[in-house]
Formats: sequence, structure tokens, C-alpha cells
Amino acid sequence: MSKRFIITLVTLLVIGIAATGAVFLAKGYTFSTTEKRVVGTGIITITSVPDAASVYIDGHLTTATNASVSSLIPKEYTVKVVKEGFIPWEKKVTVKEGLVSDLKITLFPAIPTIYPLTYNGVKNPVLSPDGGKLAYIVNSGKKPGVWVWTLKSDQPIAFARGAEPHQIAETRLVDYKDAALIWSPDSKQVVATVGNNNYLLNDDSFNSEPKDITPTLTSTLNTWAEDIKTKEETRLLTIKDLESRKIASNAGTLKWAPDESKFMYSEKSKPSIALSAGGQSAKPQSEDKDETGIKFKIYDLETKSQYDIPDAKAHIWLPDSRHIILVEQDQVSIVDFDGTNKAVIYAGKFEDSFVFAWPDSSRLVLISSFPTPTASEPNLYGINLK
Repeated sequence: MSKRFIITLVTLLVIGIAATGAVFLAKGYTFSTTEKRVVGTGIITITSVPDAASVYIDGHLTTATNASVSSLIPKEYTVKVVKEGFIPWEKKVTVKEGLVSDLKITLFPAIPTIYPLTYNGVKNPVLSPDGGKLAYIVNSGKKPGVWVWTLKSDQPIAFARGAEPHQIAETRLVDYKDAALIWSPDSKQVVATVGNNNYLLNDDSFNSEPKDITPTLTSTLNTWAEDIKTKEETRLLTIKDLESRKIASNAGTLKWAPDESKFMYSEKSKPSIALSAGGQSAKPQSEDKDETGIKFKIYDLETKSQYDIPDAKAHIWLPDSRHIILVEQDQVSIVDFDGTNKAVIYAGKFEDSFVFAWPDSSRLVLISSFPTPTASEPNLYGINLK
């Protein structure tokens, strides 16, 4: 065998090995010094709102959002996302061979802006079942009575013409100053209970002659309760996985995420579905009881994973379906749906544990007052989240 042939053969072999190595590297394989072998790698993609935040992996500044970090050896990493003026986000992420770990992060302001939304006082506010309208009582100013605010998500509240509150009933005809309000399941009507009388009000117009439905109140509420029950049963039937459906069916309290990809549940005995006149407190209608001591879990229908979430007086889905609002004693926080990254958004007094989120998740709304002559009456206040 000639020397030239051997050199050619060795050269081809080296080129082949190098090409094979290049292909493996291109496919994300690397040599693990701990396992002494070639292993596949994984990828972490990181997007954030707002973007251009710094990403630290295991304490090392690696990139900025929105970006991907590739060629990561399969193991658990600590990912921290930091941006000036926002509360840092941190989580342990397990990278698996050949898979992409997709992180979608929302950073909340470290010092949120708080501003008034109403000025004439607010009493007994109740959020509609669809989360898009707010009914409440006004007892001062030129137009006392029942008001409805149709919440808009596409424009700032102060400037959205269609989002301005409108009066649906006035106190001149009926004394609504202490009325308890109940929304219909379709979020189109409100029952105002005044003493022993019950008035059915349409939410989209002024009710110049409010209809007293006291003689038919029980049948009306029963019909509404049946509508709610039918809707919940239909939702359960959309769950294809039988084990997941069983968990939802056996839940004591069940709260669906707005996009219905997840649900929040407790394992206590299931209460019957019922509505009662005058029985609604000044809280969002679906969040109207103190939940302290009730253990809640989140079930992700896509991954079939369960997560524990912190205790609170009330747990409310943020409309983005990726966060939970925790209503605590003199404090409002937000956590990721897996119970991590608790961020305190507001610390201070607010009335009746009343909190809800704007439909586009851009702000929270609570009811509070300040110890001054001009701001002592409870009003709605917004807290920016973006």
C-alpha cells in the first residue's frame, strides 16, 4: 500500500470525523465532562413583557429577552430576569435533551401608579360574570342611583369614550342607597334588592320604570342557577382526558382560567349552585367569599400538571390566564399560575377585599379612601400593571 494512498485515507477519515462532529454540534449535541459521553442539549426561549430585560442563567448574564439560549446540557438551571423599575422574576427550569423550554414572563412594576377612577363615591360594587362590566351604587353628586361601567380593554380608561360609566336607575324613583346587586348569568341584567322589593334592571339603558319582580324572584333566580349549572356541565364535557375531568368534577370550588386551558380548584365538598336576593357582598360576584384556610391548586389541562398556590382571602384569575391575583390582609399580590414569583402590587387599606383586573390585564381596580376631607369617601382606584 503506497504512502500517498495511506495519507489520502487518513485525510478522508479525519474529514469524515470532523463533518460528523459538526453535524452533531449543529444538532445540539455536546460532550459532557461529568458523564464522559456525547449528550444531546436543550434550549430555553425567553420572552418578556416588557422586553429587553437581562437574563441570568445560574448567576451569569447570558442574553436579553426576547431570545433563545441553546446548547444547554440537560439539568436544572436557575433563570433570573431583571429590568430596572420592575420586580425581578426567578425560577428553576429543567432543561431536557432535545426539547425547548418556553418561558413567557410578565414583569410587574416595582412602584405601580395608583390613580382614582371615580370621584362621587362607590358602594356595593359587583363585577359581572363575564368580567366585562361593573355595577355599583352612587349616593352623592348630581345623579345618585345604580351605575354600570362597561370595561374596555383597547383604550386607557380615562380616554375611552365607550368605557365611561352610565346610570341605569336613579334614586329619585327608588331609594337604591343600600341596594344589593346581583348580575344575571349572561351579564345583561342586574337585580337590585331594596328592602323587600327586587327590581330587574337592563344594563345597557336607563330604566325609567324599574320592573319589580319580587313575585317572580325565586323562579328567576332558580332559572339563573340552572343556566350556571348547565354552563359548568358543558365546560366539564369539553375536557377529553377522563382523569382531568374527574378532578374538575370532584372539586369543591372550581374557577376556570379565562382561556379555559387551566382551572383553579379546592378539594372540599362541593357546594350547591344557588343565588339569593341580597346575598351578594361588595366583591366580584364569582369571588364573593373569604377563602382563607381553603387550599387551592391549579391544574394545567395541556400538561396535566398540578401546582399549589399560596393561601389568601380570595384567589382571582388575571385575564391573561397565566397569573393569579391574591387578595390578602391589607395587601394585593400576583403569582405565576404555578405558585412561584409572588409580587406584591399594593400594600395598604382597601374596602371589603374588593379587587378585580381590567380585561386586558393592564391594571387592577380596588375600592379605597384616604383620610382627607376631599378623599374620605370610598372610590375606585386603578393600579397599573404595565
